[in-house]
Parts: sequence; C-alpha cells; structure tokens
Amino acid sequence: MDEEHIFGDKVMAAGQPVVIAKPRNTPSGMTFILTAANIPLAKYLSIRDALLKIDQIVVGFYINALNPPRNNHRIKAEKVREIWNELKNKHRMKQYSIVGHSIGGKIALMTAALHDDDSAIKTIIALDPVDQTPPEFTNANTSRNLTLRNSNAAITITFTESGFFVKKDHNGRAIHKVNTRTQLVHHRNAGHMCYTDDEKGIKALSWKSVMPSGNEERNAACKKEALKLIGSEIPGALTKGIKSAGGMFKKAKNAVTSEIDSITGEAKKATGSVQGKMLLSSLKSAGL
Repeated sequence: MDEEHIFGDKVMAAGQPVVIAKPRNTPSGMTFILTAANIPLAKYLSIRDALLKIDQIVVGFYINALNPPRNNHRIKAEKVREIWNELKNKHRMKQYSIVGHSIGGKIALMTAALHDDDSAIKTIIALDPVDQTPPEFTNANTSRNLTLRNSNAAITITFTESGFFVKKDHNGRAIHKVNTRTQLVHHRNAGHMCYTDDEKGIKALSWKSVMPSGNEERNAACKKEALKLIGSEIPGALTKGIKSAGGMFKKAKNAVTSEIDSITGEAKKATGSVQGKMLLSSLKSAGL
C-alpha cells in the first residue's frame, strides 16, 4: 500500500503535494507534521494519531532535503506558510500549529521566525531540531542568526544525545540558548529517530550508521513523552502571547518533570556562567 495513502489523502496545496488526515469529530484546529530529511510520512503515524485524537486536521509535509538543492530550508519554511494561506479559508481556521522532527523541526522554527507576522502560529513542537547545512539560528557570528524573540507562538524544543551527526553547537539545546523564551526538554539517552514509528523500516537509509540509536527503553519512554506533549500543548494554545505559552508549560509539566528537573539541575551547577543564568531564567519565566 502507498505510504502516503496510509497517512491520509494526498492533495495539492500552493503547488506542493501534502497529505491530509481529518478527525472524525468537528476539527478544533490544524497542525502540520514536517518530517525529518527524506523520511516517509508513514513513520509518523503515532504523531498523526495523537493529533487526530485531539481533533486536529493533520497536514503531512514530506521534507525532501535534496530538492531544491539551494536554500532548501528557507524555501520549505516559506512553502509551509503558503500552504497554510491556501488551506485556512477552506477549513475555516484562524491559526495553526506545527510538529517538526530533525530538519523538519528546524523548518518549523524558521517558519515562526520568518513568516508569522500575523501570529497565525499557535504552537510549535520541534523534536530534536537540526540547525545545520546551513545554520540559521546558531551561527558563531550571532548577527547572522534568525531569532524567535518576536514570535508569539508557544514553542517547545526537545534534544537527544545523538552524537556527531547532530552537532552540539547546532542542536535543540543550542537553539534554545539563544532563544530562551522557548521551553526545552532533554530526552536523555534517546536516539534522534526515537520519535518515528518502526525504526527498523528505515535501515535502508543508514541512519544508524551516522548516529547512535539510543537506549531502547529510553527511546520508547521519550516517544511516549513527546506524544503527551503534543496532546497537552497543542489544544491548550488558544490565545496569543507569552502568557499563554507559560500556561501551557504548566499543563505539560507533569509529562516532562523528570527531564525539566535534570535540566534545572544542570543550570544550577552552571549558575556562574552566562548559559546557566539564561537557562534558569527561562525555566522561571515558564513557571517551572
């Protein structure tokens, strides 16, 4: 069976093929799923189902990292906004959310940074985003970086311990360090692909040859936690602004207590450093 057909109905929107899945009940919102580079949408059925459970219209956007060969990530971010502009009237929506994984997580954040002047984005969950080839948020020359400071979206960023493939200077934690209004969740001892379904089915893409696969038990736990975050944060983002984001962080606290505590501990150990103070300030501002 065609993998896109498993996910939903394939349609064209803004000249881009996407796959749409609709809830059985009256939709309460719309959420995009942006895949990791060249990973099929069929590997994100658990995330799709978590969104359908909370009555989201799910727009699956397969991220082909090879086409176009130049400015790929910026073009994809712009395309997300164009797709939204086309779908919002058809489905009578005023705001939308994005769940992105890996490069898809980076593209989700870029959409907020570059294409959200009207605060149409309610929530972003960036699962282990990879800000590489090229870096957009984490350049050593900070004057070149995009920023999320002007976004009213509620943004959660996760990061795993994925080894050399995802550079520490360009992973989710690095993005958070320069965008401290975001919520940070550390998925310790988990692999970069822990959020996908049926990891064995992507062996042909040789992901395990370029990054550690993580602890099997922690992979399952972190995937479960990510699904809880999706279920708790996306339906709660009903108003604009940083205050609404703080409210959602509190609602999600039970799902991420152990990881937030570990991050807080690391920040306390580093209170003498600028990074430690920034991290503690971020956690306090989120009400954690």
